[in-house]
Amino acid sequence: MGYSALATTTLLLLLAIAATLADVAENRTRICQPAPLWKINGVAPMAGMEGQVTVVALLGSLQRKLSLEGVTNVSFMIVNEKTPFSRAMYWELKRHAPEGVPVYQQQILEPDVWQILDGDKDDFLIYDRSVCSRLAFHIQLPYSFLHLPYVEAAVRYTHSKDYCGNCSWYPSNSSQEVGT
Repeated sequence: MGYSALATTTLLLLLAIAATLADVAENRTRICQPAPLWKINGVAPMAGMEGQVTVVALLGSLQRKLSLEGVTNVSFMIVNEKTPFSRAMYWELKRHAPEGVPVYQQQILEPDVWQILDGDKDDFLIYDRSVCSRLAFHIQLPYSFLHLPYVEAAVRYTHSKDYCGNCSWYPSNSSQEVGT
């Protein structure tokens, strides 16, 4: 990545952060709020992720690229959609998932995780590495395409900076289970 491309990416990320900070200051978003408790088959995938940047998304080579460049303590997970077609394609999704990346399949009678997380297909939810596991970035289409720089830049920024600040500054609602 050349200097001008890096500068452009950094500028775009800073603009997105500035716009998000205004919403956060007025508490209009879920940014910097702890992840709601969600479960699939009785398992809470976010449990035990404290201290790691956590990316909830569909992804390809991003994990390998970051790892090769020394960006460690980043956990990835995939949450498959609840629709019948997505459920039918679960094993295909699991087969194509990078090694070591868990793929969670929502069950019909469980609360919809995508609704709990206020997410949609192809969204990336990036949680900070604090003990509160707060949402640092929620990247939606069209910005979530991996050939664009936004997802990688958000992971790198979250990995290197304390975007949400000390988690003791925010009221904790992470022990509440949402959707049940």
